[in-house]
Parts: sequence; structure tokens; C-alpha cells
Amino acid sequence: MLNAVPFRYEELYGGLANCHGLIRLDGKDLSLEFQVEDSIVGVLKSGVKQARIPIQELSWIRLEQSWFGLVNKLAIQAGRLEVVQDVPGMNQGRMVLGIARRDRPAAERLVAELMLPDRA
Repeated sequence: MLNAVPFRYEELYGGLANCHGLIRLDGKDLSLEFQVEDSIVGVLKSGVKQARIPIQELSWIRLEQSWFGLVNKLAIQAGRLEVVQDVPGMNQGRMVLGIARRDRPAAERLVAELMLPDRA
């Protein structure tokens, strides 16, 4: 069974869109499948898109927690912009994915599976 972790980005493109999707380890790649929708009406949705990031291109990944464990974020830093250019919300090779509290155990397993050093 694949360890797929649901995520969300809120307030993309100046608050005009939101993004939600799944992230999982897929062989030697970190795979993100996502869909972008407008945040005003919620009717306009993109098709499902996919980005694959080779694990060797990742600098670090960590699960961050704030507000007494109520807010969880999966922070990912790529070593090159080119490998994350198609991921919405990416800034300077960094992505910060919102993780629901109920999905935190799956996110912890994903981080453990990758076993990347935390260099931040």
C-alpha cells in the first residue's frame, strides 16, 4: 500500500486559487499529484497535474508543527529550481505543504522513509 499524504496550499496567486493533492514516495522520486481551483467560487478547477522530484535532488524535508500541534506543514527544499518549476506555490526551491492533523502520522512515515538530513 502506498503511503500517500494529502496536502493543501492555500492562497496561491495572491489569494485567487487554492491547491490540494497527494504526495508520496514513488521509487526514486517524490511524486506530487495536485489540482488547482479558484478560491472565489470553487468551481474552476485545473486538471490533475503531476510533478516528480528525484530524491537525490532534495536538500531536506521536515515536518513542522505549530499552534500546539494543530497546524502541520511539510517543508521541502530542492537543490535546483528546475526540478520543482511545475509545482505551484514553490518559492526559491522551497515548498511548504499544509498537512491536516489526521494525516500527520502518514507525513511522519513519509519523512522517515526519505531519511534525508535536516540542513535547515
